[in-house]
Amino acid sequence: MKTKQGRGRPKQVDEAAVRQAVLNQFWDKGYAGASLSELSEAAGVSRPSLYELFGDKHAMYLASLNAVEAQLNAALTALLAGAAPIADELTDFFDAAITLYLSGSIPRGCMIMCTAPAEASSDAAIRDELATVIDQIDGAFERRFECAQSCGEILPSASAKQLAHIATATLQSIALRARAGTKETMLRSMARETIHFLTKIDSAG
Repeated sequence: MKTKQGRGRPKQVDEAAVRQAVLNQFWDKGYAGASLSELSEAAGVSRPSLYELFGDKHAMYLASLNAVEAQLNAALTALLAGAAPIADELTDFFDAAITLYLSGSIPRGCMIMCTAPAEASSDAAIRDELATVIDQIDGAFERRFECAQSCGEILPSASAKQLAHIATATLQSIALRARAGTKETMLRSMARETIHFLTKIDSAG
């Protein structure tokens, strides 16, 4: 007589791996380009499991933006801490950014800067998140330039806010160029020349 077999244990979901897989799909294909089927397949879980973890597709995308935002803020804090000359810290930050932008099987640029703008005009939540990230980058650069002014690396007559805006605009341009296939040497040269401009203009040295 056969005994009735009990159900096996439900497959445990590696939540961190699922979140990263979803993020990578949005990074590769953008919000509109990543279908639910592709998200589910990449994450290795069913659609109901994705819904249970995130909510709908829109919530999945916002969660991915928030994850990248947290990583970006950590990098800004660590690499623009004011522990080394400003030119060195800017170089380290841009070098790390370019390395990230060129990672993956194909260059993808910045997940936020390269995918959120397409949705921002019609989606208030995405627009607000994009604006928040830009403000955070501006703020981190501005504080670092103010620190450089306080220790005499850059004269007070330079506008820390405007220098920060230039640095942020350069970062955005590099991200887009990376996704468009610009060569790494060109990206690093662009960063290097911008850093030279930002740290030598009206310099106290």
